[in-house]
Amino acid sequence: MLEALFLLYFLVLLATLVFKSRIVTGPWLFLLRAFFPNWKFFHATGNVPHLYARWAMPKAQPTADLQWSDWIPIFPRRPRHLLHVFHNAQTNLALVQQNLVEHLAADLNHLAAGADARALVSYQLVSRLVCQSLQTQQPDCAHGQFEVRMVLDGTAGLLQEDTMMRSPVLPCR
Repeated sequence: MLEALFLLYFLVLLATLVFKSRIVTGPWLFLLRAFFPNWKFFHATGNVPHLYARWAMPKAQPTADLQWSDWIPIFPRRPRHLLHVFHNAQTNLALVQQNLVEHLAADLNHLAAGADARALVSYQLVSRLVCQSLQTQQPDCAHGQFEVRMVLDGTAGLLQEDTMMRSPVLPCR
């Protein structure tokens, strides 16, 4: 029985490679995609969306300009430990959050010209994630801003980095 299921699974995989089907879209599918990771890294290598943010303190005077911090990565690489083989909740959470950023990048690619990205659910979730992260790192943060950058890494380091989207100023209080 197990061999038959394995053979059937292999035939389904082979059929999906040979026969191209149309892309299924819809609002019900958008809600279901939260359960599935973005598997694009299996079929192509290339630019990967990274999330960067900066923060500003409250204005001293209403007419003063905001004093912004440097851009910082929201998901820096986590240190590895042998114990993480058995239990690694923080890295799993970071992978889910990176999956959200990849969904935002895919939504931005499919966005019609001139459309507002702020209407996207993935944009709203990422903006909340950025404000939460900035509040954790800098409790006095009053404003935030994020960028989605498409990064191409090579064996020798960073090869290419392009800004895909920069958000407007977000109130993070």
